[in-house]
Amino acid sequence: MFQFLVELDGGERRNVYVIGATNRPDVVDPAFLRPGRFGNLLYVPLPNADERASILKAIARKKPIDPSVDLDGIAKNNCEGFSGADLAHLVIINLFFTALVAVFLET
Repeated sequence: MFQFLVELDGGERRNVYVIGATNRPDVVDPAFLRPGRFGNLLYVPLPNADERASILKAIARKKPIDPSVDLDGIAKNNCEGFSGADLAHLVIINLFFTALVAVFLET
């Protein structure tokens, strides 16, 4: 980390952009936030119900999900406070669980 901070401070930089992301801004080392380093902070809020539905549909597009599954209903009624990563995890875990149940039912 020290070397990275030295590089941020060293010399004149032109057309160099460093982007960082975290879901825990409260634990970011204050050294990163000193002037001339990461000067701009941008807060991206959690998606609303319609955005969650769009994210779920995008994630599910290439997955073997039954067409009768109501992704809009799931997004609106069961996923308040979920991030895009949470929604992706939800889909993957449910696909895994469904496959696991199918294997056990076959035996």
